[in-house]
Amino acid sequence: MKFLLHQGLGRSTIHQIGDYLRSHGTGHHWIERYRGDTFVFVSDAADEAILRNEFSDLLDAVGDAETGRT
Repeated sequence: MKFLLHQGLGRSTIHQIGDYLRSHGTGHHWIERYRGDTFVFVSDAADEAILRNEFSDLLDAVGDAETGRT
């Protein structure tokens, strides 16, 4: 699942999310930057639930069609 980091948030937010996932989830996530946007990817349903529940004010779930990437 792919999540888009809200504009104006940066490295400290990414570190906070990554640290939380490593402590409370499976830790299987990665970060990509594309055309000025920052995306957080997770491959596990437990990590997806964490992002949806704990970080919904910082991230939006997106699909590949919305970003033009495959």
